Amino acid sequence: MRASPPLQRTLLGLGMLLGCASDPVNTLAPGYQGAPGLERFIVCAPNTVIALPAEFQSATGPLREQIDAYLRFHDRKAQWLDLLECKQQWTQAISAAKEHGPIERTPAFFAEQLDARYDFDAIVMPSLLVHAVRASKGYAWWDGVQRHMRSVNVPDEVSGFSRQQLNWLADSGPSGDIVVTSFHVIVFSRGGERIFEGRGGIDFVSELDLSSFRHNRAIEMRVRDDLPGDVDALREAIAVGFTPFLKPPEE
Repeated sequence: MRASPPLQRTLLGLGMLLGCASDPVNTLAPGYQGAPGLERFIVCAPNTVIALPAEFQSATGPLREQIDAYLRFHDRKAQWLDLLECKQQWTQAISAAKEHGPIERTPAFFAEQLDARYDFDAIVMPSLLVHAVRASKGYAWWDGVQRHMRSVNVPDEVSGFSRQQLNWLADSGPSGDIVVTSFHVIVFSRGGERIFEGRGGIDFVSELDLSSFRHNRAIEMRVRDDLPGDVDALREAIAVGFTPFLKPPEE
């Protein structure tokens, strides 16, 4: 899909406001590598507590599908909660924390509320992040992955250009602050203790479109239609994001 003017403004604003993202290190509480003894997960709807631009809401569907598949791959039982229930429970937990002590106790009250209704060993809170990173000629490294911006509709031949030159155009890309997607996850114990937090880079939000190059030598950057990224990139991001809480698949 081509970016609508509102979405173009959203991407520009993200690039200007967020700048380049650093590579965070996944953090794990001692004794939880491999998630021993944690079999039943309550999984919150994506972006329960992290705001996501409205234009990207539909991109949480593929994220949810691949998270569910990854947990099943690790023989974990995942019970998903819908976004409305998660937001209501989290808002109530915030109110309880403010009433009884510091706001930092919100996860504990959230876990207590869920424990009254569900049987689980841990709470998984995933999110899709949209942020900007520094790219060089279409390449960027963030959140544990390296990506190259995809080119589409590359012409087979163009007058005045050799095949080698066209391939070079397809392999080249922009430099500067470019908007990307990442997977973010927090895992809480049954008592609301934060036992893991991780991130994995997914893909660029945009791709290079050379469909007009044959006629006017134009190369356009458009929003890709498979947000938050292709399936392989999404699966890798989830594996990176859950490491070392859950081991990545062996190649």
